[in-house]
Amino acid sequence: MEKGNGMEQTILLIDDDALTLRIARKMLEGLYRMDAVQSGEEALTYLNAHMPDLILLDLHMPGMDGHRVMQILKKKDGIKDIPVIFLTADDETESEVQGFQEGAMDFIKKPFVKEVAMQRIQRILELDHLRKHLQSEVETQTNKIEMMSLQTVRALANAIDAKDSYTIGHSERVSEYAALLAAEMGWNETDVDNLRFKALLHDVGKIGVPDSILNKPTRLSDMEYDVIKTHSGIGADILSTVTVIPGADQVAKYHHERYDGKGYPDGLAGESIPLEARIVGIADAYDAMSSDRCYRKKLTREEVRQQFVQGRGKQFDPEILDVFLHMYDENRLQISDRGKTKDESSLGYMDASAKIVERVVQTLSMQKNAENIDFITGMDLRNSGERKIAAAMAEGKGCLAFFDVDNLKKVNDTMGHKFGDRVLRRMGEILLGSGENAVSCRLGGDEFLYFMKNVNREQAEKQIRQIMEEFQHEKEEDAVMRQVSLSAGLCMCTPQDTFADAYVRTDKALYHVKQNGKADYCFYHSKKLDGDNTDVDLSLLVRNLKSSGSYDGAMDMEYREFAKLFEYAENMQKRYQRGFCLVMTTLRIPEKDDYYLEQMEEAMHHMEQAIRQTVRTVDVFTRYSSVQFLILLTEVGEENVKTVVDRIFANFYEKLGDIEAQASYSVAKLDMP
Repeated sequence: MEKGNGMEQTILLIDDDALTLRIARKMLEGLYRMDAVQSGEEALTYLNAHMPDLILLDLHMPGMDGHRVMQILKKKDGIKDIPVIFLTADDETESEVQGFQEGAMDFIKKPFVKEVAMQRIQRILELDHLRKHLQSEVETQTNKIEMMSLQTVRALANAIDAKDSYTIGHSERVSEYAALLAAEMGWNETDVDNLRFKALLHDVGKIGVPDSILNKPTRLSDMEYDVIKTHSGIGADILSTVTVIPGADQVAKYHHERYDGKGYPDGLAGESIPLEARIVGIADAYDAMSSDRCYRKKLTREEVRQQFVQGRGKQFDPEILDVFLHMYDENRLQISDRGKTKDESSLGYMDASAKIVERVVQTLSMQKNAENIDFITGMDLRNSGERKIAAAMAEGKGCLAFFDVDNLKKVNDTMGHKFGDRVLRRMGEILLGSGENAVSCRLGGDEFLYFMKNVNREQAEKQIRQIMEEFQHEKEEDAVMRQVSLSAGLCMCTPQDTFADAYVRTDKALYHVKQNGKADYCFYHSKKLDGDNTDVDLSLLVRNLKSSGSYDGAMDMEYREFAKLFEYAENMQKRYQRGFCLVMTTLRIPEKDDYYLEQMEEAMHHMEQAIRQTVRTVDVFTRYSSVQFLILLTEVGEENVKTVVDRIFANFYEKLGDIEAQASYSVAKLDMP
């Protein structure tokens, strides 16, 4: 039975007056158990062996008075929380104030008034009972909250694994490998279960690492690797408040330390690394070696063993590794879906909260997925798109294509990003609608990545041609698109190829296309595209350079290239007395409706064609703005400029049709030295 119901409760009376002792016994007899001592020294001796529920303490006693006894009681663990009522015959307020400051719960005046004394004793005992019950309830609820914290972190650990198809189940597998290894080392069942849960949480700090780094399919830069390494410290901080299973924070922090002291975060060496962290480090490395990654395929059994042997005494604890390799050689590292640990599964009332947390994490993941979509094209952005393409590559053979929209910067510079975005949007629509067997994404700027699953070279080339033809059709229909072209580099892939290698090969193939005139595609071929070609046929190169222009007639250049050529022309003029004139044409169209911009672009297209077809092949022009062209005329006197411009404008007005546009020009002649 609980204390608090009559005879189960004990009251200790400390008073040197025999009459007070007799009165108190008679008053409390039959209701409480009553023990009495007559000095402070006797009281301290009594309390070393007994634990009363209430102390009645006289203030005035020879030797050690009540205040001194109270001061000693409040310093002793185990008895300092026993409620105390002071007994006194004084009416001095200062004495009562001092008593309350020392920790007394109440005062009873002597001589006793039985009804008052009994009410005060009963009230203090009831309050103390409620205090103890509340404390017990707080401890129970605190334990529940701590276990809920474990459930929460477990849900987050699973969510982190699920962010990448290559790491799904990683934490669960590491947890089981670590448990098997600890059991083989002779650990008891409780310690094995605790390690299993700690290992489950070893990577929880990755929640603080940006997705762009955590899931990058190519090799990390030094700076990115430094960011990755912060996950151990972040995990330790997250788990530092979880006290139900002590040491989880140490496993999270130190599982990447190396036995030779070359690990992180603190460079610990040998047995200064916590034992559990050394075990989890081996389990973590094993799962990484024996699982596929987007940057490499899983290692063979022989390769895994070789990696461990090479790391013995360097990366891994040699004694623990010997136990692991013994199990590995006997094929005893087989894991099963054991579910939750014993401690965790016993808390069934926490399952609901864990599921709620997982749903919250899933919701956040869905929101994160929405952030990975390019709002212009509707395609995946680089990070999520590359992960999907890498996963598709691992499933089977196919063809990776690297697309580049040529001259998009010219559109943005001269017409504004509104029209550049329109080009990107059409490119996205073409790629997304090009086949159910494809996975694609926008890399950024004017670049796109496109993977065709389960195709041979002939099938891949047919699909790429269809894309190029559709893009060309869009150019014919849309005046904005006429300024750009499409180039592509392609690479055939097998499941043994890593994403990083395939990406580099398509980039080389695309660069080859760019070198040879753009607006085309090329398959990667190692003999032609790897390294420097020291056996180049110069005559073939000349032919390629001659055919690299996209148009007949005058040379159309981007503004920056035009500026460099202008500087060259100015130097030629100074050295050889050559004559050059710079002409700027400007168009104006009445702003009648929202179709004004489209009409202006159509008119600018006609002006571009008129310039190209009218001026000589030795002349150069560039689009300067959304309404202007610059033309550099070679060896044309100022008196002949009007004749050239009149021919351009006549050609322009013939092409213009129903568009109401007015063309004007201005001239700047390069001064002679």
